[in-house]
Amino acid sequence: MVVAVLIMAFVVPLLLAGAFLLGRSWRARAAWTNSFSPVTRQHFEIFQTGQVNEDAVHAAKVRFETLLEQGDVATVEASLRPGMHYVFQIRALTEIGTESAGFILERQLQRRLTEDKLEQAWYWIDLANGLRNLNREESLPQLLRCADLAVEAPLGHFFAAETVCFLGFGGYLKQPDSVLGKAALKLLHRALEGLRYGLQPIVVIESRLGEVLETLWEEEPRPGNPLLTRIAHETCRFLRRAGHARLTLADERPEQEAFDWQVSRIEAIEPNLQEYLAKSPGLLLRRMGRTSEKDMPELLQTLEELRVDVSGAILGKIGSFSPPNRELGIAVLTWSKDPRVGPWLRAECRRLVNPERRARRRRRASAPRHPSVPPEIPYRMVLCALKGHPSVESEKLLTLAAQDWDPTFRVAALASLGWWEPFDLKSVRSCLEQGRRDPSFEVRQSARAALARLGERHALHWFRQGLSGEDPHYVHEAIQFIASENLFLLWPDLDRLADSPNPEIAYHARESLERLCEEMDWSKRS
Repeated sequence: MVVAVLIMAFVVPLLLAGAFLLGRSWRARAAWTNSFSPVTRQHFEIFQTGQVNEDAVHAAKVRFETLLEQGDVATVEASLRPGMHYVFQIRALTEIGTESAGFILERQLQRRLTEDKLEQAWYWIDLANGLRNLNREESLPQLLRCADLAVEAPLGHFFAAETVCFLGFGGYLKQPDSVLGKAALKLLHRALEGLRYGLQPIVVIESRLGEVLETLWEEEPRPGNPLLTRIAHETCRFLRRAGHARLTLADERPEQEAFDWQVSRIEAIEPNLQEYLAKSPGLLLRRMGRTSEKDMPELLQTLEELRVDVSGAILGKIGSFSPPNRELGIAVLTWSKDPRVGPWLRAECRRLVNPERRARRRRRASAPRHPSVPPEIPYRMVLCALKGHPSVESEKLLTLAAQDWDPTFRVAALASLGWWEPFDLKSVRSCLEQGRRDPSFEVRQSARAALARLGERHALHWFRQGLSGEDPHYVHEAIQFIASENLFLLWPDLDRLADSPNPEIAYHARESLERLCEEMDWSKRS
């Protein structure tokens, strides 16, 4: 059985629902699925059924075997073109399994086959899976060189899982400062993160995750490394969920025992992880002044994950950041308690755009083909960051931005409402009621979520209906939306689904409860 099928069979309902993996809005499943390329829909079907067109694989295998016997590698490589036949050709080469076949698969990693990020992700997963099934350890450096692009791609955690499961992967972690060592750390982090986003617990066994992490931390790595900090953080999050993952292996006693063994090794190093995390915030902040623009994203993402207050380190410097880093910096400021940050965000908002003028234009149901605000201007992120800075002024600005003609920014503004008790309840309720009647589905959903956070009965009932639906895909969507929008008042409803006879729904509900629990812990700390 191809390992990718083992990894993904459990999560396909989440994929089709758009649950953790793609972050899409809650909409009709048919429209959601039709927005994908034929290759992506083909892969959803393959991984849902566990079946592939064996005739197509056999035909490609016969042709390739003949060409390879003749030494015509060039013709085989020329035949490998993007499209729905690509997966059959990759599997054919995997079944052939010769040195030449492995070399051809490895060379494909260097090609950019399409501009469709999701489709390209599938191609990478197909190749990584084929190379691992061939036990081609010599291809591991090539896989690691794909790390920067692959980890940022949709479904990048599946590529990471395939790579982490190579027997020689752990050796690269012993050189964390080398180019390939850093790539290995990125993939390890992505795989750990993927255990919250649908990766099957069998990955813990196949990758010997406990042994890998034990080896990494027994070297007593230098504190303050952003990648190691993120790995430590994700490992602790995994341990809180290990019991849920174990339940999915209840019918497979040997696998459950192997899983328990790996988890026990991770539990043994948990004190080391906690100690490392305790030292990290101050050390990471001190790195801000000497970190290059290239390394800044990793540092800012780490600080954002830990919700470190960075205002003292970046508030006066953020204007000199490159556009991508400026957006990341603004995201981190969401969690600051510095009283200067709220006014700075509001001033930045008005400096970037003119909200009053934008609000005077007629609202559109869909976003324009070309962004109405240039990508380098972080207006949307500023609106999102204001949710962490309650004030009368922030509330007025958000209700004004919620009237923007572009639904992209109406969604962002409404998503930042409902996180605190309104200062002007009448104005906020009027704004949210208007949003609930918006021509854009995404805006309506954002308004309903804000109303639900404020305890509005109709909004809560609307989401409860989604949880009680008969179609599992819509239930998955509702579960995801409730967790991502922090609708704590629906906790009891999620708790009931954690005991659902449908194992996929139960697992997803438990993960969402863990996310809400983590958010509650963050709130208590702040």
